[in-house]
Amino acid sequence: MTSEKPVVRDSIVPIDSYPHLKETQTLADAVQTLLSFPGDENDRIRYGGMLVVDENDQLVGCLNLQTILRALDKRMAGSPERYEGKEGEYQDLAILWEDSFFSKCSEKRDTPISDCMIPVQHIVKGGDPLLKALSIMLHSDEVVLPVVEDGAVVGVIRLEEIFTAICGVCRL
Repeated sequence: MTSEKPVVRDSIVPIDSYPHLKETQTLADAVQTLLSFPGDENDRIRYGGMLVVDENDQLVGCLNLQTILRALDKRMAGSPERYEGKEGEYQDLAILWEDSFFSKCSEKRDTPISDCMIPVQHIVKGGDPLLKALSIMLHSDEVVLPVVEDGAVVGVIRLEEIFTAICGVCRL
C-alpha cells in the first residue's frame, strides 16, 4: 500500500490483468476470455465477470457468469407464474429443459455480448477512499467495481483486495 489511508488505486487489479471485451464480440469470445484467466491448480475460474467496452474503449457494461448462462437459455432467466404438474420449486422445471438446453446452447455462441451484457451500476475513481468502494459494495451487493481515471477504465477493485487491505491496515 502506498498511502496511510488506503485509496482505491493502491489495490486495483489493472485492466490488462482483468477480463474485458469489446461489445461487438460474442458469447463464445466471452467464455474463452474468462477461461484464459486460470485461477488455481484445480482449474477454477479466476474471475466471475468481465468488463465490456465500446470501440473507443469506453465502459459500456459488464458480464458475469450468471448473465452468460442466462443468455444460453432465456428460460433460466425468470420464473414462471404457474406451471402444470408437480407442485414445487421452479428448479424442478430445469430437469425438463435439460435435453434441449444442452443440445441448443452451442447455437448461442455467436450472440453478441451487447445483447446480454448488463449496465454498470457503480464506478469508483483511483483516488477514492477504499472505504467508499467498500461502502458501495456492501450496499449494492456487488463484489467488483470498475475503476476509472480521466474517463478511461484502468482496472477494477474487488472485495478480495479491499478485505486484504483492511486486514493489513487494521493488523488483523
